[in-house]
Amino acid sequence: MQHSYYQSHTRRERSRAFPSGFILALIAGLIIFGIGFWTNFQNNVTTTTWIGLVFLVAFIGTPFLAGMIGTLSTSRIDTGMAAGVWNGLFVGIFMGVYQFLVLENNVPTKVAPDIIKQVQDFLAQGGIQISVQTLQVGNSAPTSYVGIVLVDLVLLVLWLGLGALLGLLGALIGKIFAPRQQKNIPPFRYS
Repeated sequence: MQHSYYQSHTRRERSRAFPSGFILALIAGLIIFGIGFWTNFQNNVTTTTWIGLVFLVAFIGTPFLAGMIGTLSTSRIDTGMAAGVWNGLFVGIFMGVYQFLVLENNVPTKVAPDIIKQVQDFLAQGGIQISVQTLQVGNSAPTSYVGIVLVDLVLLVLWLGLGALLGLLGALIGKIFAPRQQKNIPPFRYS
């Protein structure tokens, strides 16, 4: 089957969404895992302002930039939004792996039995009866693998939607600066 010039031209333009979304997602992944390796994937690290800003750029900035770059390369808003979706997909996957590593590398904290007894007595004074086993939840494994996978899937869906939204926003802003698209489609010839 012979493809028309218009069909092959639009397919070539839309294929630019994946590379721009994927490359910026790799940059976000390098930032996420770089901070993770720097902090040994511990969740009790004293977070400074610059670590929070770097994570914000990795999470929010990369889908936005992917949408803008996708639109600037093709002058089409749908390409920018698709780049944001691709970026959101891979950032969601990277966040799932990061979350798994954080939960696996954080050893449960041991709570001394006398502290547990003090907490139980304090709560009993307020009229709250609670068992010692409930207070010793920190002595067990952090969570099951099924729970981690379910939370990762929710994160993935969240990042797909957020990537689409931020990619669309970046695409709309990028459309302002995009060069005007030339309509060089030759007229259809009847054979």
